[in-house]
Amino acid sequence: MNKHIKIIIFILFNVMLILAIQYILDTIYVRKSNQKFTKIFHHQIDKKIMIFGSSIAYHLFSPDIISTKTNMPTYNMGWDGIFFVQYNALLKEYISYAKECKYMVIACDFENLGKNKLISRPDLFYAYLNNTFVYQSLQEIEPNKVVLAKYLPGYKITLLNKTFYRTVFLPVTPISKDDGFDPVASDSFQVTVNEPFNARFEDQIYKEFSATIKEITEKGIKVIIVMTPVYKDGYQLILNANEIKNKYKSLTNKDVFFIDYTTDTICLNKNLFYNYAHLNSKGATVFSTMFADSLVKIIK
Repeated sequence: MNKHIKIIIFILFNVMLILAIQYILDTIYVRKSNQKFTKIFHHQIDKKIMIFGSSIAYHLFSPDIISTKTNMPTYNMGWDGIFFVQYNALLKEYISYAKECKYMVIACDFENLGKNKLISRPDLFYAYLNNTFVYQSLQEIEPNKVVLAKYLPGYKITLLNKTFYRTVFLPVTPISKDDGFDPVASDSFQVTVNEPFNARFEDQIYKEFSATIKEITEKGIKVIIVMTPVYKDGYQLILNANEIKNKYKSLTNKDVFFIDYTTDTICLNKNLFYNYAHLNSKGATVFSTMFADSLVKIIK
């Protein structure tokens, strides 16, 4: 056999082997993972009230309190460190199949429309790179890496972390409660910022946010944009706070509501916060009750 043909066959064999390994890893992960995001990718979650956002959604909105007040099943899809540019994929995948949802709550802090420098928790998303929404959102954050991960055989395997492989090879226990909510137990207050700053905000991401909001309302789902409480000392450090809030306000119409808690009286009580932007578990209970009351008024 010609030497060049042998080399070509050898290369093709190895490429196919790598692709097979990659496919098997992804398939096992998809089948075994019981993270909250897989409920969306598998079309297994559909509540009348759905809550999306970063840690300010994850740790602040109690579905139990909200569902009790509104008499509507509620689920918290928030996650630490995942801003709109990344959870946009979850929003789009969810509305592609949702039938029960009546109200979509999108929790926003002042940097929600900034651009992540790195993909947050890539192990949760890499097995779903064939999903158009996931691929587009991740590519916007780390374009070169994500293109290679999808199209270069074996490259993605080098990016997978210990958490991904633990899911594949070890028994998995859920890390999220049944309603997706996880309040912060710590009562100690942490100061993370001391100097005035401009919160990250990009017009292109704002346009994408606006477009997604429109897609949601076209499905007959009302959107509630919520800016969550910020402790008063931290709020004073945000130089472009009003500018960002006005951007959110401009999206309101008969199907889109805006609720601003960033200067509410709750923001005066340091005992309810564990840092400037996040409430502790006690604060989450107080806030969830306040928000649920506001939501009831919107529903009525």
